Amino acid sequence: MLVGGAVITVDDDRRVLDPGTTVVEDDRIAAVGDRETILEAYSSVERIDLRESALLPGLIDSHGHAGHALTKNLASGTGDWLEVVRELYCRHAGERFWRAESRLAALSRLRAGVTTSLSYVGSVPRVDSPEYDVAAADGYRELGLRHVCAVGPPGPPYPLDCRDPRTGKEIAVDLDRAIETTRAVIDRLDGAADGRLSVCVALAELVPEFEGDGDATPPQASERSIAGLERVVELAAEHDLPIQAHCYGGQVEAAAKAVPEILSPSLSLAHCAGISEKEIELLADNGVAASHGPLTHAYATARFPVIEALDAGLTVAISTDGAAPDRSFDLLSQARIAAQLQRVHFEDTSLLPAGKLIEAMTIDAAATLGLDGEIGSLEPGKKADVIALDARSARLCPRYALAQRVVHYATGGDVAFAMVGGRVRLQDWNNVRY
Repeated sequence: MLVGGAVITVDDDRRVLDPGTTVVEDDRIAAVGDRETILEAYSSVERIDLRESALLPGLIDSHGHAGHALTKNLASGTGDWLEVVRELYCRHAGERFWRAESRLAALSRLRAGVTTSLSYVGSVPRVDSPEYDVAAADGYRELGLRHVCAVGPPGPPYPLDCRDPRTGKEIAVDLDRAIETTRAVIDRLDGAADGRLSVCVALAELVPEFEGDGDATPPQASERSIAGLERVVELAAEHDLPIQAHCYGGQVEAAAKAVPEILSPSLSLAHCAGISEKEIELLADNGVAASHGPLTHAYATARFPVIEALDAGLTVAISTDGAAPDRSFDLLSQARIAAQLQRVHFEDTSLLPAGKLIEAMTIDAAATLGLDGEIGSLEPGKKADVIALDARSARLCPRYALAQRVVHYATGGDVAFAMVGGRVRLQDWNNVRY
């Protein structure tokens, strides 16, 4: 039993119970309610005292990249970062690199209250061998977190030049090899670690090659882009897996024309920088979700129309996009940035209130990954993924309107407790339990 101060449930009624308590049986939530009622009904259950805390569902980072934890600030501010890390990831990073990076990334996310996350292995999926993807999941397995390994075609032009750092052998990755490696990763990781690890079939870009500007000339995907879309749709359907892709202006329209079945509730798109009103309508009509990284460099190039997407009915999650070259896994801090970007753009400080931002890091992020039936809220029957923020923090005082204070002031440094699937993984900041 987690005896909380406030419990921010994010359930269907969006209840905030202050004081509240959450009861855990095995790996699931058995009850959530006001403190006295729950204490009386479950008087014999072991208690963890979190009365000086605010309890929330574990945060969900629905888009990021493996490799970032060990490449922070590398080539930052030079304009060459992507080229530098692509060379590192595809030609020099072996299993030891990916394993070590996963441990640091998983710990960083855990300390920030992120209990579920998704990462591409590299800036574009590294798919010359499944060993790298398996190594990149090890830290999450060891720390007991939920993690989605995003793997799939890196995108044309093919081949993608890779190198085995152990032997120095040059490896040319074409579409066939990318699909073959993705299958091997699915076989080894999907459902592993008692179901905490899963796989998402991922495209580096939804439509990396197309012609047309979307105005006078409708976007037309290249044959190579169409082939990648078709293979990904086929593979994801074969294994009943979700799909994710980076997406930029014109690509939704090109995909809809070329392979319309790609647009479905199984698809989530990262960034969506520069997409048009027509493309927003296409996504909304087909139940596609979006993962918005407010600090991603893509947003500096072209705006993702977040408010317009929400008004159209899209599910929009807030994500970190990883931790490099100049970001962090502190999802709480990035939610505030997401709100401020929209408020400045529209000159309207009422946009994206605190409750919506909490949803974008919990239940909406879970829906983006197709996991909202299992996680994303504190309610009976769901997995017991729970975090607690220390309400004694100077940032959270004075103690009123706690849900608003969590969003507007808290950081990952205020996370004092984390439970994943009913097992305590972090308690009292410095005590990480393996």
